[in-house]
Amino acid sequence: MLSAVLKTIAHFCMIAPGQRVAVACSGGPDSTALLLVLYELSDQLGCALSVCHLNHCLRAEESDEDESFVRQLSERLQLPLHASRADVRSKAGSAKSNLESTARKIRYEFFRSLIDEGRADRVAVGHTADDQAETVLQRLLRGAGLRGLAGIYPVVENRIIRPLIEVRRSAVLAYLNERQQPWREDSSNLDLRRTRNRIRHQLVPMLSEFNPQIVRTLAGTAETARDEESFWAEYLPPILSQAAQVEGERISLNIQLMCRMHPAVRRRLLRCAIAAALYLPRLKCSLPEDSDKRWQELARLPQTGAADFEHIEQLLHLMSESQSGSWLPLPGGYVAKREFSHLIIEKAAAPKKFQGFEHHFHVPARIEAPEIGSTFSFEIMDMENAQARYNQSVVSLLDPGLGGTMLTLRNWRPGDLYKPAGHRTERKLKEFFRSQRIPLTQRQGWPVLLWNGRIVWTRGLGAADDFSPPPGSDRALLVMEFRR
Repeated sequence: MLSAVLKTIAHFCMIAPGQRVAVACSGGPDSTALLLVLYELSDQLGCALSVCHLNHCLRAEESDEDESFVRQLSERLQLPLHASRADVRSKAGSAKSNLESTARKIRYEFFRSLIDEGRADRVAVGHTADDQAETVLQRLLRGAGLRGLAGIYPVVENRIIRPLIEVRRSAVLAYLNERQQPWREDSSNLDLRRTRNRIRHQLVPMLSEFNPQIVRTLAGTAETARDEESFWAEYLPPILSQAAQVEGERISLNIQLMCRMHPAVRRRLLRCAIAAALYLPRLKCSLPEDSDKRWQELARLPQTGAADFEHIEQLLHLMSESQSGSWLPLPGGYVAKREFSHLIIEKAAAPKKFQGFEHHFHVPARIEAPEIGSTFSFEIMDMENAQARYNQSVVSLLDPGLGGTMLTLRNWRPGDLYKPAGHRTERKLKEFFRSQRIPLTQRQGWPVLLWNGRIVWTRGLGAADDFSPPPGSDRALLVMEFRR
């Protein structure tokens, strides 16, 4: 146990001689073992130890007993104790956040405050290899990318260190039993309503039947992913400096440059650009003027919650297939929109209630639809000229017989049915929206053209079945949409 921890500390350069290390101890087995191990190794490491404990006040008397246990252990080891209390439940309610994430946030704020106030140089926390494996599994189940699979980092910001990260939990328990050292059990760790506990008590044991070394395997996956992340952190900034510009509080990406890149690089650039846009309002004043250095900082920003796989795939489609003016909502109240040869990522404007539109007309007509930023033109034209227009622009040709009737141009409504050319039955337009990945915010204004209550045309699909110009027709109804 001691030699394994020494090896981890040396491998990740966790502790330098003369540094002050505050050991975070909750009273549980992992943190109690961490405290004792570092106590035994402190002379060899040349570091000065203290203990820190945050009482989350979540389990009434149990929480107070945990604090008392840590206090007595610190006194027995003759180590200074930094203790604090926080009403996590109240703070979680105020922030409308879950207890677990709020507790973690407050806990690490407390750890960092010890360093900022000069009471410690490092804070050691007791995550083990089993914690690493459980984290990788949990993120995999949620749909994480490579950055998520990197799991728990052994060292964070040169402040938080995890000396037990390569040690199995079974070794921790064996170490404590050898030294006849008791510990506290957190009753909430047995609550199978929590995903983390189900992974620990049910999923990992089941996977171990297939691979007895599953914990080591997952920990190895995390280490490989961290190496990959380290590579990307160095590789991306010069590329971002060429392809992306910081314009105030928005990011502008050169689509032509990005489309020449490998898809893996494009995905990375998009993730990084979205994360950068989210953080820009807070970082703008502190970012360096030099573009390369600026992107070196932005490329290292946390990307948790910035965008998932589906968002990135929709953005790739937006760059390669969509017209200027197309846009896509992103997490955090941000939006990505195409402006000719650039993709802009910025804070979304305050939403306006969509009123819809409906226009009744006879051909020829020019219909303004400012609600969706489009103008529509409808005119009867001889087939030769119509086909010439058709080859030059994004237009549709319809049966010229429709020109002598009343037509209606309106926005899509739930339940609208459309019969694509060559199909026997009608289909809901909603199915088309899903297959073409049309964002929800664009669907409400999607234009459709009706005759006698039937949809005869819609953007993206053209003329409905039975409403194209008849074979041999010398004329056609030309439908053109001009989008601003």
